[in-house]
Amino acid sequence: MTYVKDIKDQLTAISLLDGRNWDKVKSVAEYFSEFALMRYRIRIEVSYLQFLSSIGIVRSLTNGEKKLLDKLWKQFDLNDGHTVKEFEKKTNHDVKAIEYYIQQKCKNGSLTDLIPFIHIGLTSYDINIPAYALMISDFRKDVYLPSLSNVLVRLKTLIVETQTMVMLGRTHGQPALPTTLGKELAVYYQRLKKEKENLARIQIEAKLTGAVGNFNALYFIDPKYDWLKFSSEFISSLKLTPNLITTQILPYDSWINLFDALRRINNILLGFSQDIWWYISFEYFLQKKKEAEVGSSTMSHKINPITFENAEGNLGIANSLFEFFSRKLSYSRLQRDLSDSTVKRDFGLAFGFSLLAYDSLLSGLKRIKPNPSKMKEDLDKHWEIFSEGIQTYLRMKGLKNAYELLKEKTRGRTLSKEQLYKIIDSLPLEKSDKEKLKIKDLSNYSGLARELAEIAIQE
Repeated sequence: MTYVKDIKDQLTAISLLDGRNWDKVKSVAEYFSEFALMRYRIRIEVSYLQFLSSIGIVRSLTNGEKKLLDKLWKQFDLNDGHTVKEFEKKTNHDVKAIEYYIQQKCKNGSLTDLIPFIHIGLTSYDINIPAYALMISDFRKDVYLPSLSNVLVRLKTLIVETQTMVMLGRTHGQPALPTTLGKELAVYYQRLKKEKENLARIQIEAKLTGAVGNFNALYFIDPKYDWLKFSSEFISSLKLTPNLITTQILPYDSWINLFDALRRINNILLGFSQDIWWYISFEYFLQKKKEAEVGSSTMSHKINPITFENAEGNLGIANSLFEFFSRKLSYSRLQRDLSDSTVKRDFGLAFGFSLLAYDSLLSGLKRIKPNPSKMKEDLDKHWEIFSEGIQTYLRMKGLKNAYELLKEKTRGRTLSKEQLYKIIDSLPLEKSDKEKLKIKDLSNYSGLARELAEIAIQE
């Protein structure tokens, strides 16, 4: 369904996700809002009832009855959500409210006889855990991975554009060696690509094992029935991975694995945002100007890299939440307390801030263009960086103190081409060797940067 917020809602919202940036992240509400949680819970309850029918525990359902049950979650709307909340006011229990809502919907029709079987043998967490697992799984597939792919596509385009643009590489922030802008960006591309593939492979576990994880009620009803197979098949039917060894709650380790993967991706993008910020500061990237925008309330000349700064900040917020989720969900009092319940309700915040950051990154990447002339200008100011190549060549010629010799002549100095040539002329080498060392351009000392960038973006 489409969620609409009027300007008052956005102006009075506490979170910038529900406020000023709502239009950029409203897709998150389809998966992690209170309304979405209700819908996913109904989906699990309905799927469970249909599963009971498919294996013969309850009577067969007609196609019409199956469709009627599916409509309960597929056509669930805000009015239905208000009805559920009315039940919750009486029960003070959100999952029981869902059960009563479904009972009400089945009361006056052919499904009346199945009302006793709604939620039979289950605890609340047999509904909550698969519901949240599906919310995470669906969001990963429908929203998160496509959003990350969009960033990767734009980054790849930028790599292709800049893979031959030679620039001054830095280590410790100091002039180091020539590289290409495309190769530097390719490192991020390769890291993100690997982590994206890893994220897509992570199995998301869920459980249906009863109030303390032992199938007590179901086993009591029929000790001869294979409830372990029953549980595994039901969870698998939801395209989730069953975990049979649980307490009332699921050991959340597979979810934690996913949160940690998301945090690694966000950390990569955070570092990427900072580097792009520096490249803009160096003027290796120029920002495209939008006439109506201003960069400062007083400094009229400025175009700020605000999209990358926003991305950095929002990635930090998201990761603080993902880190907390991983830490909090790794333990529980006697392996079952309800402090995880309120935490799970805030999953959408971490995903929302991540999505907002990706939107900022994508916007920023579309607004920058490389400035190769500035890269060359900076590179040409630092011919001292070729001392590595010279001293390595001297070593190959058998000179034992090659490093020390170049250190004495270059350390802490900024050299022009002419000054470096004079140093080369002073070296104990044949004339032909000196001529070989007098490279015409520092771009000739960029190694395999171009080739490595090409390798990184190969599919």
